[in-house]
Amino acid sequence: MKFHDTLTGLLLAFLGVGVAWVASTFPPAPGHGPGAGAFPLVLGLGLAGCGVVLGIQGRREGGAWLEWEEGARRLAPARNALLVLLALLAYALGVETAGFFITSFVLLAGLFLAFGVRRRWIVPLAAGVTLALHGAFYSVLRVPLPWGWLEGIAW
Repeated sequence: MKFHDTLTGLLLAFLGVGVAWVASTFPPAPGHGPGAGAFPLVLGLGLAGCGVVLGIQGRREGGAWLEWEEGARRLAPARNALLVLLALLAYALGVETAGFFITSFVLLAGLFLAFGVRRRWIVPLAAGVTLALHGAFYSVLRVPLPWGWLEGIAW
């Protein structure tokens, strides 16, 4: 299935406006220049602007708003999208109990297996991505992630 650029542009513009609106409600950071909503606000406005440009270009080209392509008739892309959504839901439900390390490793390994990654690469990739994400959130962004069952060895 292929969405016309006009429809995609409209959806992107609405998404951008929604992100910017929610970001504008974030409280300012006392004693700092930009607050917590500065980056999401800029991102939302950028998304909205790109959506408007995409929509205008799509209107100039014309054509059907929705087309079915041969690849869309296959089941694998829909299955993969559903697996990613289910993994996000499982992460949201299980991360507080099991912790970030266990939840993300298990879900990434399962997704890699489902997406056809070579079996010998699944464990190293899942472990590496989990450690890299933890490092980015914990050290760079200073966002604490839940330890769950590994609370006893938390650093």
